Amino acid sequence: MPIAWDSGEAPDTSAWGAAIGKAGSVIDSKAIETTKAETQKLVEAASTGGFRISEEGVKPLRAALSNMQTRLDELSSNTVRRLGQAPKLGSHEYGQTVAAHDQKGGANELGSASIVLDQLAQVLSDADTALARAAGIYKENEATTADGMNVGQA
Repeated sequence: MPIAWDSGEAPDTSAWGAAIGKAGSVIDSKAIETTKAETQKLVEAASTGGFRISEEGVKPLRAALSNMQTRLDELSSNTVRRLGQAPKLGSHEYGQTVAAHDQKGGANELGSASIVLDQLAQVLSDADTALARAAGIYKENEATTADGMNVGQA
């Protein structure tokens, strides 16, 4: 049964294809490299006290990172295992060549899906480390300030 559109005409689906193509390329190695660099800046800022956040403020951020890591682990365990296997394209030379190329591009090359997923996992870990450090520095700063106020009152 055909789909009935309200206008009576089928929509132009070329934009959908373009959107799907864009969505598939969102997590690429260049985007991950940029994100890694920015995350390292966050880690450095947290380490030097240039970035602080309260324990209550950091809880939802760290929970979101943990949730992302869990989902990434689930995705990786299913996807990377499959990407590491050459697709079955027949025993002829061309099929074997294409299968080897697909396997290499999916799991072994720089910029492959499995490498990018590993890099994303590292970004999530680095971001969590930065948030933990920033919360620790915030807590230390609060303790130092409270101690300073108590010394003046004694």
